[in-house]
Amino acid sequence: MKKFFVLILCIFYLLGIVGCFVNEKEEGLSDRRPMIMVNDKIYMDTGNEIPVEIDASAILGTITSSVKNTEIPTQNGESNFGNVGTQYAFYKEGLVVLLQNEWIFFEEDK
Repeated sequence: MKKFFVLILCIFYLLGIVGCFVNEKEEGLSDRRPMIMVNDKIYMDTGNEIPVEIDASAILGTITSSVKNTEIPTQNGESNFGNVGTQYAFYKEGLVVLLQNEWIFFEEDK
């Protein structure tokens, strides 16, 4: 009887370890690159800071809504990284978004 009880405990222990491993793997794969939708196009964060001053007249708008970081935005002005109210503007072949007082370059997703 003692061996049976130990066997049951070992099975539960192994199931717990496997369950934690599967959960961690799924969470790691679910995060998407930060992105924003503007003019029905998705722009992806490059992580590159652009040292420019954007004129107020060049501002296209602000982030108006946000989806989870695991999702892709489906509406113009929507991001998957939060920051509702943050300004964005076209810049060269992409878009710049004002994050923490720095203009960050977003490239068009092709």
